[in-house]
Amino acid sequence: MNTAGLIVMTDPVFNRASPVPIFGKPFTYENPINIDDLPKVNAVIISHDHYDHLDSKAIKDLSKIVDRFFVPLGVKAHLERWGVDADKISELDWHDSEDYKNVEFTLTPAQHFSGRAPGKLNSTLWGSWIVSSEKVKVYFSGDGGYSETFRELGDRYGPFDIAFVEGGAYNADWSDVHMFPNETVQASIDLKANVLFPIHWSKFDLSIHPWDEPIIHITKEAGRRNVNITTPMIGEVFDLTNLPNNPWWEALRN
Repeated sequence: MNTAGLIVMTDPVFNRASPVPIFGKPFTYENPINIDDLPKVNAVIISHDHYDHLDSKAIKDLSKIVDRFFVPLGVKAHLERWGVDADKISELDWHDSEDYKNVEFTLTPAQHFSGRAPGKLNSTLWGSWIVSSEKVKVYFSGDGGYSETFRELGDRYGPFDIAFVEGGAYNADWSDVHMFPNETVQASIDLKANVLFPIHWSKFDLSIHPWDEPIIHITKEAGRRNVNITTPMIGEVFDLTNLPNNPWWEALRN
């Protein structure tokens, strides 16, 4: 996202979403995005240290072009181990905020967990993020199951101009830590978001449902509940005064 002149990147994963080479490969893209192709990145926010959200190789490469990393408690040690200068890392607890070049970054709760290795479960914090500038307030969910947390955040920090909310890789066996499509839409309502941007559904095959099932159901539910939703194409640039059409919803209606 670009706000107040800052380019902010969320949970950048450019490689595999697994420590095991045969798992976690991204879907095939005709025009893959490479780190070398990126413009200057001012800040990166990390929601938690799972492999599909914290990519060590990407962090090493991004450290050359990123000015600031914002991470939950305990995650700073990962980045330092990978060569990121400690002075470039801000480590926050839930509800902590830091102003960086007139943009406020706030770590907020999420119903999830963390851990990158056996015996290291929940040794680091996880969370969602609020990015606020003079002109826009953005919510980024990271990962999380549906809970009263969304309503509490909406009451305390909302309304939001746009909410990036996870809506893929769901399964009944892990419903406490990932949302079903109807819950994604409800979360955006709870957050008092003007626009819902569904995320976490089209890069990695991490569940047993078809890859496009999440966005089909989210789009239907958003239409039924009169929730503003945007589903830009990969690489499409937009601003909140000129939202892209929703090809999924148009296809479903036709």
